[in-house]
Amino acid sequence: MFRNEKNTLILKVFVIFVSIAMTTVGFSASANSARVIPTGKVSIIKDNKVVGEFSKEGPLPEGAFLRCEAKCTVKLDDAYMVAEPDTLFSINQLANSNELMVREGTVYFFLSESSRPLEFNTPAGDASMSEVSLSKDELMGYVRVSGNQTEIGVIDGGTMMVETSNGEMAIPPGKQVTIALVNPDAPIAAEGDEGGTGGIKKIGLYTAEAAVLVAGGYLLSTIGGTSSNDDDDGSPSSP
Repeated sequence: MFRNEKNTLILKVFVIFVSIAMTTVGFSASANSARVIPTGKVSIIKDNKVVGEFSKEGPLPEGAFLRCEAKCTVKLDDAYMVAEPDTLFSINQLANSNELMVREGTVYFFLSESSRPLEFNTPAGDASMSEVSLSKDELMGYVRVSGNQTEIGVIDGGTMMVETSNGEMAIPPGKQVTIALVNPDAPIAAEGDEGGTGGIKKIGLYTAEAAVLVAGGYLLSTIGGTSSNDDDDGSPSSP
C-alpha cells in the first residue's frame, strides 16, 4: 500500500513538472515567435565569430548576426523578410518597431497594415520608416549594402516614408534612395557643419548614377539604374 501511495505521489509530481515545462515553453514561443526558414546552412555569428550553425527551421537567434548559405526567410509576427545568399544581417523585434541590421548583402522585406515600422541599421548610416501608404495588401521593399553605400528601395505595393539624419523623404514604388559615406575614414560631422574642409565625413543621399553629394535635398533613382531627374518622381521631398 505504501508503495502504491509513493508511486501515486511520484506520478502527481511528474504531471505537475510536465505542466510547468509546457507552460514555460509556450510562453517562450509566444514571446519570441520569429522563425528562420533556411534553404541551406545558416551560420550564427557573434563578435565576428561563428558560434553555431543550423539547416532546419528554428527560432530566430536573438542578439546575433546570421549569414545564410542560400536564401532564407525570417517570419516575424507582423512581417517577413527574405535574405539573399551570403547576406550578413540581424533582426531584433522591439516593442514598437522591428530593427533590421544589414552589414553586407540584400534583405527583402514585406509589410502589411499591421506591421511595425522598420529601423534600418547599416554601415553607411541609419534610417527609420516613419509611415507606409499601401496601394496593395503588402509593400515589398529591400535594403542592399555594398561597401560604403546602402540602397533602400520600394519594389511594389505602396509608398514608404523614410527618415535619415538628413531629413524625411518618400520612396514610391520602383524608386530607391542611396545612403553613402564621403571619405569614410574621417570623423563624422553633423549635417550643416561648415567648420571643416575635405577631411570631414558626411552622410549624404545619392542617385544611382550621380557621384556628388546631394546637399539640402534628396534625389530618387529608379530601381535598375534609370535616371529620374527629368520627372516629378525624382524631385526632392520636404525635409
